[in-house]
Amino acid sequence: MILGEYLLHPRRIALVGASDNPANTTARPLQFLRASGFAGDLFHVNAGRATVLGERAWGSLGALPERPDHAFVLAASGAVEDIVSQCVALGVPLVTVLAGGFGEEGEAGRAREAGLKEIIAGSATRLLGPNSIGIVNALNGMTLTANAAFSETNIPKGDVFVASHSGSIIGAILSRGMERGVGFAGFVSMGAELDLTMGEVCEAVCADPSIGRFALFLETIHNGAALKRFAVAAARHGKPVIAYKLGRSAQGAELSQTHTGVIAGEDAIADAFLRDCGIARVDSFDGLVEGI
Repeated sequence: MILGEYLLHPRRIALVGASDNPANTTARPLQFLRASGFAGDLFHVNAGRATVLGERAWGSLGALPERPDHAFVLAASGAVEDIVSQCVALGVPLVTVLAGGFGEEGEAGRAREAGLKEIIAGSATRLLGPNSIGIVNALNGMTLTANAAFSETNIPKGDVFVASHSGSIIGAILSRGMERGVGFAGFVSMGAELDLTMGEVCEAVCADPSIGRFALFLETIHNGAALKRFAVAAARHGKPVIAYKLGRSAQGAELSQTHTGVIAGEDAIADAFLRDCGIARVDSFDGLVEGI
């Protein structure tokens, strides 16, 4: 399997640190995966419980009967480094981290971020996040997300793939898109982009035949080379890309910087870069929704 397969078509998923309380955020991925009919193997890892929401749980990743293709780490930030270390030791290809509390959280958070980078450096494990609310394949029931918007079970299926730095914006795109009759192929919440960047994720899924077009919500641009490679690949496959990037107005620039902790850079430079990539930039969130 290649990265795009692990992102959208994993055969074995591990939920690490899922809550047994159905009202908790970290219980949502299991509930959503079951409600949407995910057909792969689903393993629950929880050192403190024998069951999670009535299903068997294992005490550690190493105790699982098979290596997962994708591990969704739902534990608090203080436990993330140890869990990701276990994933690296097992050769888990893809790990998504829900928790925040890394580079945006002062000296202690930056230390955790540095530790996480060191753990995955040179390994075969790629990381989505931290602060990623998850990833969804709307066409095969792979609703691997803690986003409450996906409690909606009748998501209209189509060919639009949404990639967003903001997890909350995904819910807004979904609800507004549904009002307009838009059908979706999938969604990804990028989070802090400590490892995988938006360009890399979109490039990895670009050849998927179920995806016909892309909608991007950008707060900043990490790894411009990867974003450009994706744009070239999308053009080659005949798949249009539309983007709304914060920062065109003074208010947007301030939001972009404060929300991510990353300086967005001169907006004119970003504008020229997106134009050079052939990515259609719109001026507003409404424009993004209308454009898809």
